[in-house]
Formats: sequence, structure tokens, C-alpha cells
Amino acid sequence: MVTSADLFHLPYYNKATYTGSICGMRYYIEKTAENETPVLRAWIFPGPFCFAKTQDSQKESKTFAFAEESLPAIASWLNEQYEQRASYWQEHTALIH
Repeated sequence: MVTSADLFHLPYYNKATYTGSICGMRYYIEKTAENETPVLRAWIFPGPFCFAKTQDSQKESKTFAFAEESLPAIASWLNEQYEQRASYWQEHTALIH
């Protein structure tokens, strides 16, 4: 499972996105803006393809404040999304092997 310690600190997101996976569930975290306010958006999508090659209809996202305190909330959200549909995500692990 993902912990907040697995996610980089806030300055990292000023320069790059963060990607990872949990048993077939891929995730992508980026800094973006809503109404000119910086936010972190976490995306989840099934493997085996990267974010850019996955159809938009297969992606889900949630927005969080651009703050260090959001990292534990992002980790929790990712873990909840995985646990709610573990068998679905695991189907996509099989596609890789």
C-alpha cells in the first residue's frame, strides 16, 4: 500500500509529476491549477499502459490542496480506491505478465 512517506515532498511537484502503481492500479500525481489556485490532482487508472496511453474514460481523479498536509490524504485515497476494487485492478496485473 502507499504511505505518505512514499510520495515526494511538495517542491518535487513544482517540477515533475509522480507515478506509481499498486497491483494493476496505476496512479499519476501532478500539480495543476483550479481558478488560478495551485492544487494537487491524483489520477488512478488501470494498467498496463502509461497515463498518456490510457483512454480518458478509464481515468478517475481527485483534487487536493497544494499543501504538504495533503500527501497523507492522497495516500489514503489511493489505498481506498485500490481496496474498493482490488479484483478489478488485479485483472490488469495479469495483463502485464
